[in-house]
Amino acid sequence: MEKLFSEINKRNVHYGNYVEQIRDMFARKQESLRKQDDKFFSKYWQVYAWAAIIGFITDKREEKAELSNQTSFQYQMISNGSQSVADALVLMAIAKVHANEAKDILNSRKLLTIISEYAEGGAKHILEIRQTPGYERKFDSPDDYLLEIVKR
Repeated sequence: MEKLFSEINKRNVHYGNYVEQIRDMFARKQESLRKQDDKFFSKYWQVYAWAAIIGFITDKREEKAELSNQTSFQYQMISNGSQSVADALVLMAIAKVHANEAKDILNSRKLLTIISEYAEGGAKHILEIRQTPGYERKFDSPDDYLLEIVKR
């Protein structure tokens, strides 16, 4: 497992348009971390991880999603920010792999693609919630994140 995590941490995270949309809505720009604003997340990886967790929990996966954003950050940023979140995402991805051989189950790029597909599904789910009448401003308030966690 140590070798797997070492390989994963060196790889870039790929994500698509849905994650990019919610990243822009809910995360401060990386270069302006000192700026005070109303964004809940201060790092892009946090939005990505949140979307992936929502995707896994709601079983929303955008299989074969176009993950055109490929150079934003390495998985190591998630590990450095929260080792438990990084580990949980990898374990959830391993649980979703359909393979007969260990080498296919422990393929670092395959696991990261699965995480990204669930992040896309989670991001799409969040965007759909915000399109529901009465929920257009969902997650604009920090309380919304806490209530979402409690609801889980």
